[in-house]
Amino acid sequence: MNNEHNPIAVRIGNIQQIWNKVRMNNLKARLFNMVCFAEDYPLVNGFLKLECSQYGKSSDSFVVFFIDFVDKNTFYYTLIEQWLLTFEEDLKKNPDWNWQNFKTFQEEFKQLKSNNTQELKNFYVKMLMSFKLFEARKDNLLIVGIIIKNSSSIKLLNESLKELFTLLPNDIGILLLETQNKAIHKEMMESIGKLGQTIEIPNQNINKAYKEIATQGNPHDPQVRYRKCLFEIGEAAKDKKQEKVKKLGNELIDISKSTGELSFWASSHLIYASFLFQFKDEKERIHQLLDKGIKMMLPVYKEKQDCAGILMQLYTFKASHYSMTNQLQLAIDYFLKQVAIAKEVNQDMQVINGYNYALMAAKKEDKHQYKDILEEAFQFGYALPDETLKIINFTFIANSYLESYPKIDDKEIKAIANRMESIFGFNWKDNPKQIAKKMQEQLQLSNAN
Repeated sequence: MNNEHNPIAVRIGNIQQIWNKVRMNNLKARLFNMVCFAEDYPLVNGFLKLECSQYGKSSDSFVVFFIDFVDKNTFYYTLIEQWLLTFEEDLKKNPDWNWQNFKTFQEEFKQLKSNNTQELKNFYVKMLMSFKLFEARKDNLLIVGIIIKNSSSIKLLNESLKELFTLLPNDIGILLLETQNKAIHKEMMESIGKLGQTIEIPNQNINKAYKEIATQGNPHDPQVRYRKCLFEIGEAAKDKKQEKVKKLGNELIDISKSTGELSFWASSHLIYASFLFQFKDEKERIHQLLDKGIKMMLPVYKEKQDCAGILMQLYTFKASHYSMTNQLQLAIDYFLKQVAIAKEVNQDMQVINGYNYALMAAKKEDKHQYKDILEEAFQFGYALPDETLKIINFTFIANSYLESYPKIDDKEIKAIANRMESIFGFNWKDNPKQIAKKMQEQLQLSNAN
């Protein structure tokens, strides 16, 4: 599709134009706070990705990181670590890049004290200045995007950002992002005067863009009809129009069935059921839909990877609904069914995710079963190689195991903790609470859909 007619690309282009206009009219500014509507967050994310690539329209150089803020030490340590890791990955694709100080920074970083804020801060600024020299451009800003996903303290976060900003040279800037009505950085931005600039992104009406995409093409094509129906059922669910959701849900199933694709048909049952989660009197219909999808996928999931994925989602949604309605033992059972399928098809990440959810339910329901699941989950995850664990939410299980399992001695506890620190960093114990919070939010989100 030509980007000139792509509704999403057009809206990302709007944001690019806003950025360029703000930069042109505020040449002294180096700290930018982009404020958008929550619904438009994917568009701003698209803008950031585009500007980080060779296809960006700004003369500035963008490097963007999405991080959690725990404390000042962790903040700087994470920024340094992520910068070095990102450049290392980029270097594999661009072996001719010659940042002469890169290896030195890697070695020096290993020697840094993770609890020395000033040392970490100075190292980070020195590294950015070196990178700016490597970039060898004098007519632009190096824009460091620091996008905060979660923060333990807004006050400490803003203190850290302002301290960092005051140390940066005139050719390096910072870009922040927040959604409307939060005003997280307002006071800090006001305190730096013309060096700071808040960029308000007008409502881009992203739902209209989705609808335009959904309805493009031959209206008789089943795929086009399906996308149109999917968009309409989403709108009906948002407006809590229960009968319309049911009418469109049945239409969704009929359209998918007409294609003759079994996985497509089963997934439509999953989608329809998910839109019913918000209606308390639809429990029976929800499980009928999910059970029908499961019945379709069970005979074929071993031969078709996409069917295995749909089957795991069906089990997870059943478990999530049972959890939502406080039927915790059934929730545990179905999370463990999802784990069993994930093991069969060698989906390690899905195994760990399933165990995480099962543990959250079991901790409330059955302490004895919780211990059994925890032991099983830990033994499975701990046996995985470090490279696999790096991309899996295993810290929740590892930390729970260390806190709850009395059978292991101090030597084994130390060995486990050391391995976790070597994989996830010195602050690895801060991750489990964040992971638990995110899992709860994900469950609520799936229930709200």
